[in-house]
Amino acid sequence: MFKKINMSIKGWIFAVVIFLLAVYFGFINFHYAGIKMIEINFLFTDFAIYFKELVMVIFFLVIYLLFSMIPSKKFMMIPNLFLLMSAGQSLVQFYYTLPRLNILGSIAEFIITLSILGMAYSFSSISFDVMDNFNENSGGTFLGKWTNQVNSSLMKHWQMPLISILIYVILVSITVVTGVIK
Repeated sequence: MFKKINMSIKGWIFAVVIFLLAVYFGFINFHYAGIKMIEINFLFTDFAIYFKELVMVIFFLVIYLLFSMIPSKKFMMIPNLFLLMSAGQSLVQFYYTLPRLNILGSIAEFIITLSILGMAYSFSSISFDVMDNFNENSGGTFLGKWTNQVNSSLMKHWQMPLISILIYVILVSITVVTGVIK
């Protein structure tokens, strides 16, 4: 299920630095907004949010796949930047739920963070698989070969993205985040 992503040391360092910067700026943002803690409640009835979050995640997957048309793995950090920043912000929200002792909310926020990181990993894995296995020598147009490779990569790696997407969509759709200012 977990395939090693062949990314350079510089790429991994860049990803970790972006994630840590997102966490740092999240703390700064919450500090200057005066937010001392976050309360997370659960609301199961707003079905429009399920659809909105699902469309947003599919949009990110399409962006990753479009970036796989560029034959350099360095450009994959552009879509990763946004997901890593979202994961960093979600981790900050997890931290701010801890003083409220909202155990279920804290667990939900931590799982959301892990699902965002899982999406970044699995989307990158699919895109890298498209780049690595794209065959320039086979017949057909560039777009046709790319589409065939995307279909092959999605069929090969469908489990982890599907699990990450479902967990993210369900948990983000049912949680309501409220900041407590003191």
